[in-house]
Amino acid sequence: MSVDRSFLSMGLEVAERALTDLVARDNLHLRPEKMPRTRRGKANGRLKQIEQIVRRLLTLMALSLHIVFAPPRKRAQAPGLPEGVELVTFPAVADPCFALLPRAGGPFPSGPVMDTFGTSYGPQGPVPTARLLARIRAIRRVLKSPDSAAKRLAHSLQRLKASGEPRPMAGHAHSAFRLSPELGALSTALPGLLTASLEATWEESG
Repeated sequence: MSVDRSFLSMGLEVAERALTDLVARDNLHLRPEKMPRTRRGKANGRLKQIEQIVRRLLTLMALSLHIVFAPPRKRAQAPGLPEGVELVTFPAVADPCFALLPRAGGPFPSGPVMDTFGTSYGPQGPVPTARLLARIRAIRRVLKSPDSAAKRLAHSLQRLKASGEPRPMAGHAHSAFRLSPELGALSTALPGLLTASLEATWEESG
């Protein structure tokens, strides 16, 4: 099953307009270093919805492509290190730990009664925007060249099928409460379209 190209192009345009609106709503085009925690939370939520929609549109584009990829080349074995030379490795950044006991003085929003073992959301005040801005830049790069992204995704899907992996699953659409009517309709329609395309593609390969 293939989806009409005009539908996919329209969907990407709608997603790009939603991204522009998100940026303008909080003046993120000015690249602020910090913003209020509540506003960043709402922006993160809207951006997550846009990311999911774009990812599903690109998957539909990838499934509609008929590309024959060359088999992967065998990588040449890396030459050994000269005698007396050692390879220095740097430790990776440690994952953040789960806070068993929140910081003293922080808010504990677990109900009307103070609870030391509730979840702490950190200190009040503005919070950094670096990660949010990085995600916005990343999705903008994809929206500028969706065909290239779809080809890369098609290659990944081909590898999954060739290795006998089960087909990817498309979950239900999230609530469209904060989305525009156009984007909400698109978000609601995509899971069914994507599931049908994936089923048809995996059946053909089987």
